[in-house]
Amino acid sequence: MDACSCITCGDVAIVARVVELRGQSAVVECDPPSRGAGGAREEVAVELVAPVELGEQLLCHAGVALERVVQ
Repeated sequence: MDACSCITCGDVAIVARVVELRGQSAVVECDPPSRGAGGAREEVAVELVAPVELGEQLLCHAGVALERVVQ
């Protein structure tokens, strides 16, 4: 699963990997370089899923990590 639609706003939530921790937020890599997208990164709030660890995959939407992605 790489993305899912938000029924409230119609935007897309994405699966992203945690690459840096910053207190109550984390920097996630939204598009892994292996996909040729250059590894786009974004800072997201992680209070809903805390604590998080480096390398974890999270479902993110609108600057917030909503849940862990279990593989």
